[in-house]
Parts: sequence; C-alpha cells; structure tokens
Amino acid sequence: MLTFKESFSEVIEAKLKLPKGEKVTKELTKLGKKKNVTAVITSKFNLYIDGIKMEKYKDLASAEKAVKEFIKLMGA
Repeated sequence: MLTFKESFSEVIEAKLKLPKGEKVTKELTKLGKKKNVTAVITSKFNLYIDGIKMEKYKDLASAEKAVKEFIKLMGA
C-alpha cells in the first residue's frame, strides 16, 4: 500500500514525464509574484521549472538557491 506522499510523487513524476530512474525530491509550488510558477528538484538534482529542465546541480541546497535566484531574476 502506498502512502499519500508516495502516490502524490508518482502523479507529479507522470505529469513531468521524468527520465527513468529519477524521482521527485522536492516540489516548490506557488512561486513568484503571481504564484503561478512550479519548480521540481529530482533525485539527480535536476531542476525543472514549469516542466522545463533548466540545469543539473551538485546538491539540493544549490538547486534551491538557483530556484530563488531564477524567480528573482525573471520577476515571475
């Protein structure tokens, strides 16, 4: 039996169509001024913003920092 968190992660992974072997590590929703930007960080530290792969990072902290910088830069 899957827990709610596991089943929710599977839905997100299916929605993004992540490559085989990658799992959602962290999802950040309601980002930006209009609260309409979604960012997902995968187990291999790939960053996806609104379903578009941006870049690969060496750890979770640097990926989270990049999300904040991206939102600030784009003014989204």
